[in-house]
Amino acid sequence: MASLPHASGKDKAKALRQRIDASLDGLAQAVDDVRASETFRQFLDVQARFHKYSWHNTLLICMQRPDATQVAGYRTWQKLGRQVCKGEGGIMIFAPCPWKREKETDTGETETEQGIYFKAVHVFDVGQTDGPDLPTVDVPTVDARADDLLANLIRVAESRGIAVNFRPISSGPFGASKHGSIDVDNSHATGQQAKTLSHELAHEALHWEDRGPFTRSLAELEAESVAYVVCLHFGLNTEVRSSRYIALWDGDSKALRASLECIANTARDIIDDVEVPDARKAVA
Repeated sequence: MASLPHASGKDKAKALRQRIDASLDGLAQAVDDVRASETFRQFLDVQARFHKYSWHNTLLICMQRPDATQVAGYRTWQKLGRQVCKGEGGIMIFAPCPWKREKETDTGETETEQGIYFKAVHVFDVGQTDGPDLPTVDVPTVDARADDLLANLIRVAESRGIAVNFRPISSGPFGASKHGSIDVDNSHATGQQAKTLSHELAHEALHWEDRGPFTRSLAELEAESVAYVVCLHFGLNTEVRSSRYIALWDGDSKALRASLECIANTARDIIDDVEVPDARKAVA
């Protein structure tokens, strides 16, 4: 008789894992559908024209134009069908200029010398240009209500020693994981706040430990996948936002499935922690 509860617990865990796997299969397909869409391909074609600026140049851009979002040179904007508005001042950055020259050595042989110097150039933000709108991929917010789930996720965070701070966030992401505390933008519906908190809880569980090297893209794929699974388990479907978010972070079904165990285990732990009070009520 003593083995029955154990068997029931194993069956419950197996059923939960099957639901998680099915959820992730659906999310993987949705991500690939986003990436295969014509809108997404057009978006990537445009984004490929934008240069990836160094840390120092990024700081220079932020200092001169804090509200800059998409920055490119004068001719790049023309190729994209947009024109820098008359009278707009450029944003000064430093462009690397590699050089190479042949030099004769003392023995009469020829060797190649090469190096790099930097020169000041000017770029412009999209807000300084005029022309047709650039292709975009809409990542909608979750407008549903999820008050109970949000309250339970707050409790889970607190039980893990993680403080949750709710405040308006004017730009950028809707939340932040800070290794022991989480910020959540409270200017959105409770469904979006619950999705954000699930996402940041996943970062807290996965990305502050020494797991070896991983990229920001992988971290975002894992955290968003965990959030999707957790929210769907409790009746909040975030597929549209989650699939597009993952696609924009260069995620696809192959990368998602490569992290399947990590995602599934983290989602299961959060789900189990949310359901602890319900289990205690059932026993009582």
